[in-house]
Amino acid sequence: MGLISGDSKGIAISMDLLLALIPLTIAIGIIGADMDNMLYLIQDTVYRASTDRVAVDTVNALLQTSGEPAKWEKTGNATIPGLARFDDAKGVPIEGTISAAKLAALKESHIQNMVGDQYGFYLEIVGEDLFSPTTLKTLGSYNSSANDIVKIERIALYSKLDVLCSIVGQIRGAGTNKTYTPSPDRFETSYYYNQTYDYWIFVVNNGYTTVDVTFNGVDTITLNSTTINQPVKINPAFLKMNVTNPAVLYNNTVSINTGSARGNSMDLYIVQVPKGTGSGEINYNNVKMKGYRFQFYLWTK
Repeated sequence: MGLISGDSKGIAISMDLLLALIPLTIAIGIIGADMDNMLYLIQDTVYRASTDRVAVDTVNALLQTSGEPAKWEKTGNATIPGLARFDDAKGVPIEGTISAAKLAALKESHIQNMVGDQYGFYLEIVGEDLFSPTTLKTLGSYNSSANDIVKIERIALYSKLDVLCSIVGQIRGAGTNKTYTPSPDRFETSYYYNQTYDYWIFVVNNGYTTVDVTFNGVDTITLNSTTINQPVKINPAFLKMNVTNPAVLYNNTVSINTGSARGNSMDLYIVQVPKGTGSGEINYNNVKMKGYRFQFYLWTK
């Protein structure tokens, strides 16, 4: 007789099967738990990728375009509020730059409309000097308790003054009066613009004592020996506008007439700045483009 009778063989087989099923059941349980984790990770990755994409697209639109319409800052109404300066001569945005006028017109609602109501955001633009950084602008509120905050950082060029017309390296003393044409030789204004911005003339002077700047062939501002070395605000009445159609843009022509002894030189700038900008800000140092850190944070609400 065998060790296991015929009637007991079924029990032995069942025991073997049960013992075999135990590790299988454990394996299936582990796989099931891992599947939950995998599904969570996949879902988290999808959400993260979506947030990344929205953040990148927003920053690209702000820094690589001038917006839609390209001069939206003149009315404050923007389909897309791009910040890049617009090259009127070429009809294209200057990528990687920030227009002072556009930045002044940028509102929190503009960016919220770009990213959608399901996201929170914070924008900070600061100078590159790590020891005494200058904060140019902030929008939104940073939420440190949010999960998976995406940060996009770029370096953008900015100057406090938007140069509308300039004549650089051409005004040289010739011993006689001479008329010069700046580049470009005209700039646009509107009633809305004149309510939002001020316009100034300033020169980088080396020996000149007088210069006449004429607008639209009619109105002249004379910089004499007492005013030529300081900025002068342009009378808004000299600039074209239409009160009944405040957003309509008009071209203002510019000509410059001066004379000086040989060897003297002068560069002249006409700039646009947000109203309230002090005369101390109107200088060559603020015309030069400087690097700023453009930092954009985005998270799901």
